[in-house]
Amino acid sequence: MEATQEINKLVERVFQEIGQKRHVDLEASEMTIRAASHRIGGRLLEKLINADGGRYRGSCIPCGQGHRARFVEFRNKELLTVLAPVEVQRAYYH
Repeated sequence: MEATQEINKLVERVFQEIGQKRHVDLEASEMTIRAASHRIGGRLLEKLINADGGRYRGSCIPCGQGHRARFVEFRNKELLTVLAPVEVQRAYYH
């Protein structure tokens, strides 16, 4: 879900709550906003981390032992960050 959509859903939810209860549950709203902020921040961080194309450097690269390592595939790894879990994609050579 895009950040704008998530923000719009959150605002809609708060206004529905005001209409139903005639007041805002500040603690619940604050926790919801915090969780949404972390998800949005996590998505932004994930895009930033993966902006390098997975460090793909071609079909073959020097391996450091005088041989050539061939590109096998892109592999994903989930990292737990302060904001949210993010998925990092990296080129795997063998």
